[in-house]
Amino acid sequence: MTFKELLNKKKISGYSLSKNTGIPYTTINDLINGKTIIQNISLKNALLIADFLNVDVSSLAKLETQPFVEFRYFRNNVLTELKNVGFDRFLTEIIKNKEIDFYYKNKGWQYAYYLLALIDYLCRINNRPIYDARYNELRKNKLTNPFFVGSDLIRFDSVEQAEKDLGIEIIPEFKKYNIIEHNVFNVE
Repeated sequence: MTFKELLNKKKISGYSLSKNTGIPYTTINDLINGKTIIQNISLKNALLIADFLNVDVSSLAKLETQPFVEFRYFRNNVLTELKNVGFDRFLTEIIKNKEIDFYYKNKGWQYAYYLLALIDYLCRINNRPIYDARYNELRKNKLTNPFFVGSDLIRFDSVEQAEKDLGIEIIPEFKKYNIIEHNVFNVE
């Protein structure tokens, strides 16, 4: 059982858990979406969650981790957050929370490269220097196969083929990492 499944079983929302335990909603949401695993939270938070859910801490520690949220939801959430908070705060949060590092370390390469391409693109269009404190080594690589952000089912042999077939121009920062993205300002 995952943390999300446990909350569903107990009929408790993430918001309710946050409100009743005092744990920030972002922390609870990260647990629900598998961005943080329950085994990595503080003992204090584990005790608060266990007490509120009326389970023992050892049962929390045995919860399964879940894979990353589907990419289309990830992309939509990221771009919505960008729209809501603006470039400066978005960049600060991505860097501060080490989100690129998290995804890369956990083999979520398309997620890591998507975020890296996005911050590089945003830096360029906002005439800001590229953030390079941690990511210069990562920038030397790219995804092995073209990754189309629009669908997990559609595959292309190359980003150039995608541009031709879709009649779009891929954003250069994404193209560099073999990601097929042409409009980050069109959020569903």
